[in-house]
Amino acid sequence: MSTRKSLAQFGALLVLASSGQFAFAESDMIPELMFEPEIPEVLTPVRLQQPLAEVPASVTVITAEQMRLWGVSDLVSAFRFVPGFFVSTELISNSSSVVYHSGEMTLARRLEVLVDGRSVYKASFANVDWDKLNIAVEDVERIEITRGPSAASYGTNALQGVINIITRHPADSEEVSARLEYGSEARRRAYLSSALRGLTAQSRVSVYAAKEGQGGDYHADVGTIGGYPDLNQSLGVNWSGAWQPSADNSLRWQVGRQQQKRDNMADSDFQLNSPLERTLSDMAWLRWSSQRSADHQWQLQGYWQSENTENEFDACLPTLSLDGQMAVLYEMNPELADTLARGTLMLQPGAADDATQLQITQVYQGLALGLIDAQQLSVLLSGLGGDAISVSDEEYQVAQWSIAQAVMADGLAEIACGTANYDLYEERAHIEWQDTRRWNDVLRSVQGIGYREDRINSDTYFGGKLKKTQWMAFSNVEYRMFSDLIWSLSVMAEYIPDEKVRYSPRFGMNYLLSDHQSVRMQVARSRRTPDLAEQYLDARLTLRGLSENYLAAPSADLLYRAQASGLEDSLEDERILAWELGYFHYFSNPSLQLDVKLFRETMTDLISTSITLSDVEIVNNGTLTLTGIEGQMSWQPVQGQSLLLGWLLQDREFDAENEMALGAETSLKASWTRNTGSTEQMLAAFWDRSRYLKSGDAAQGHYGQKRISGRTAFNTDLGTLSLTAVYNALAERVLYERDPRWLVKAGWSVDW
Repeated sequence: MSTRKSLAQFGALLVLASSGQFAFAESDMIPELMFEPEIPEVLTPVRLQQPLAEVPASVTVITAEQMRLWGVSDLVSAFRFVPGFFVSTELISNSSSVVYHSGEMTLARRLEVLVDGRSVYKASFANVDWDKLNIAVEDVERIEITRGPSAASYGTNALQGVINIITRHPADSEEVSARLEYGSEARRRAYLSSALRGLTAQSRVSVYAAKEGQGGDYHADVGTIGGYPDLNQSLGVNWSGAWQPSADNSLRWQVGRQQQKRDNMADSDFQLNSPLERTLSDMAWLRWSSQRSADHQWQLQGYWQSENTENEFDACLPTLSLDGQMAVLYEMNPELADTLARGTLMLQPGAADDATQLQITQVYQGLALGLIDAQQLSVLLSGLGGDAISVSDEEYQVAQWSIAQAVMADGLAEIACGTANYDLYEERAHIEWQDTRRWNDVLRSVQGIGYREDRINSDTYFGGKLKKTQWMAFSNVEYRMFSDLIWSLSVMAEYIPDEKVRYSPRFGMNYLLSDHQSVRMQVARSRRTPDLAEQYLDARLTLRGLSENYLAAPSADLLYRAQASGLEDSLEDERILAWELGYFHYFSNPSLQLDVKLFRETMTDLISTSITLSDVEIVNNGTLTLTGIEGQMSWQPVQGQSLLLGWLLQDREFDAENEMALGAETSLKASWTRNTGSTEQMLAAFWDRSRYLKSGDAAQGHYGQKRISGRTAFNTDLGTLSLTAVYNALAERVLYERDPRWLVKAGWSVDW
C-alpha cells in the first residue's frame, strides 16, 4: 500500500469521527443522557442490587447504547473498552480469547461468563467460545463486568472475575428491528427481530446471521502455508418471552438454536485440507421470580444447553502408524513406536537420498527377519539420527511382528488416506434457587442452592462418555454497621461427589465519604477446579474410509494416544489470593464517574497444559503475581456527549511463560461519543504495551495493541446509516492477531 493511500485513509478516519464538531454545544442535543443521571446500580458482584458507591468490587457496565455508538458488531470487541481486559484471536481454532490482566492465549479459562445467569463456561476444556453464545449482540441490554475474583458468588470458574450479559426484556423491544452490515475482509451481518407486547405477556423472536472470510483455502503450520483461517459463519434464532400473572410474580424464558461454521489451522504433516468445524448448539432457559413482600423476593432458575461439534478433515498417514500392534507397542515404549513409525516417512519419494533410504530399509528388513536383536536394534536406530532407545525382549517381539507384516506386504512406504473427525458433544442442565431478604434496616442477604450436571460424549477426546455433577450453596451478607460503613461477606461451597467440599470466601468493606463517594477494601480467595480434559483426557485419532492398504482395514486408529490417566488424583486446584483498595466518586454536575483501584493478585498451582497426540504434560507448576493500579473514568460534559477513559499499569511476576502470552504491563483506552439525535460520532484509541513484545518479532507470540477506530452515523427517514473504520498499526506484527491494517464497514438499521 502506498504512503499516499495510507495517509488518505487515515485522514478519512479522522473525518469520520469529527464530521460533527467536537464543540460541546447543547442546542442540538437529544434529551436522553448516555449515562444515568443517578449513580448506576448493579446486581452482579454480590447478587444484591447495589449502587456502585456501595459495591465491594470493581465493576464496569457496558450499555446497549454504548455498544451501538462504538460500532460493536460482536461482544468480544466491546471488551477492548474495559480496563484490564485483553482481546485477541487463537489462530489454531480461529476463535476469540478474552483475559483479565494476563493469561494463556489458547485456553482463556479464568473468567466466568453468564448470559442472563446461564453459564456458558465449558466443563470439557474450561473455556468460553464467544461465537456460540446463542444470542445476538442486538438483543443485549447491558453487560456487567466484575473485575476481580468472584468465586464467592458464582463458583470456582470465576477465578479472576465474572462477565454477566443481560439481554433486553421483550417489553423493551421494538415491534420490528432490522440491521444490515457489510465490511472489508468479506464481513457481513444481518439481524431481524419482531416483538409482541401485551399487558401481561410479551415475546420477541430474533434471527441473526454473520459471515467473515470465504473459506475453502488451505491454512497450515501457524499460517506459514496459506495464511490464517478466516471463515467464521453463524446463523441463529432466539425466542425470548415474559409473562406476569400478577403484580408480584413473573416468568421469563428463552429458547435458541445456532449453527456455527469456521475453518481451523491444519498440520501439513498429515492433513490435506483445513479442518472445517461445524457446531449445532441449543439452549432453553426459564426463570420464575416472586416478590413475597417489600423485604423478601425469591427466584427459581433452570436451563439446559447442548453443543454438538464435528470437525472434519482429510488426512494421509503411513499405514504402519495405523497398525494396531504399533499402538500396543506405543503403550509399552512410546519412543520406540514413534521412531519406527516416523522412519517410514523417510522412505517417501524425495524424502532422503538413495543411500539413506537403502540403509533404513535394511534396518526394517533385518528386524522383520530376526537378523538383528533388541540391543542391535537400539544401536541402529540411534545411528539413524535418533537417541539411544532401550528395547526389551517383549517390546522387540511386538515390533518385529508389526514390521514383518509391512515388509511381507511390501508396505513399508505405503501411505493410507481417509477422513478424520474431531467430535465433541457437551450438554449441561442446571437448576438454582435464590432467596433475597432484607432482615432489618441494617442487614440484608441473598442465599441459594444449585445443582449442575455436565455430560460429555467424545470418542476423539475422552474415548466415550463422561458425566460430572456438582452441588453449590452460596450466601452473600451485607451489614450496614453505621450509616457510612458497610461490611460484606460472601462464601460459596461446592461439592463434587467423591471429592472434598471447596469453599471460596470474600470479605469487603465500603466507607461512604458521601452518598456519591466511597473508599472500599476487598480480600478474596478463589479457585479453579481442573477441567474434564485435565483429568480424564483420552484422545485418539481415527481415520475412516481408508484407501486400499496392506492391513485391509476400512478404518483404523493412529498409534498415538494422549492420556491424562491418573491425573485426577494428582492435580490440585488453581488458587488465587487477591486484595484491592479502591476509590469511587460520582459527580452529578457535570456527570462524571471515577473508579480507581490498587490491586495485588497471587495465583498459585497454575495448571500448565501441553497436549499433542504424542505427548501430554498437565502439571501444577505455575505461579503468577500481578500488582498494579487500574481505573476508569466516564465523563458526560453535556447531554449526548461522553468521554470514557480506562487504564492499567501493572507488574507481572511469573514462572510460566504461557501465562504472559495475552496481557500487558501498560494499557490505555479512550473513547469519545456524540449523539445529537440526528447524527452520531465516535473516536476511540487503544494502546497496550508488553515488555515481552519484541518490535517486529512475531515469533515471540506476545500481545500488543495500537489501534484507532472511528464511526459516524446519520438518522434518515429510511433508517440509520453508519460507517465505521478501524486502523491497526500492529497488523502482521503480532502473532496472535490477524486483523488487517484497515477494516471498514457500512451499516443500516431501522426500528418500527
